[in-house]
Amino acid sequence: AEWEIIRDWYDETDRTGHIGECVVPLISLLHGIVLGNGASRIVQLGTCSGYSALLIGFMLRRMNATHGLFTLEIGPHLCELSGRWLARAALNDFVKVAELNSLDPAAPARALDYLGGRPEIVIIDSSHEYGATLREIEVWYSTLEQGGIVLLHDVSIFATQFDVTKQGGVRRALDEWRRANPDSETFSLNGNARTMDLPRPFYKDACGVGLIHKPLA
Repeated sequence: AEWEIIRDWYDETDRTGHIGECVVPLISLLHGIVLGNGASRIVQLGTCSGYSALLIGFMLRRMNATHGLFTLEIGPHLCELSGRWLARAALNDFVKVAELNSLDPAAPARALDYLGGRPEIVIIDSSHEYGATLREIEVWYSTLEQGGIVLLHDVSIFATQFDVTKQGGVRRALDEWRRANPDSETFSLNGNARTMDLPRPFYKDACGVGLIHKPLA
């Protein structure tokens, strides 16, 4: 039944042009992190068309982790689209789509209120702009539970082109934050990838992924 929903989601988004699915390697990595560790409090910055919100919602439902994903999106149409599919999938008890800027001062408090505690995982996949991403890391790292993870998509050289400000994108933001916070455990996969052309590295996402682990006190 879940895969039927995903197939129908693809039919609609292919037809309307609302392309917004994250790549299979990334969602597979999230699958292992969420289900493998029983993560039940997750924040996502950038809902887009709702693909990853649906799949994470399915994971949370399998764990019976209600109020498990608070996902933020600034586009009202995308919020409506995602909300409609989440309702069809009967995931409203597990996922909340908020029409909210990730840098809104009220955003962390709203996330904590919905989740019932500090997030264990924060997924950053929003504007891809250097300046906004650097601020997102700073704001949401401080909101993160100790021992939690910030996961950033699009950290590769190839993905810097997604930054409309042309200032270095997520890659530069992560590099600068890492240098300023040497006590954190930070690494990236495929950070040096420059193209989506073959041959692909073992981790097949040429856009790359970064992980920041917030150490225990």
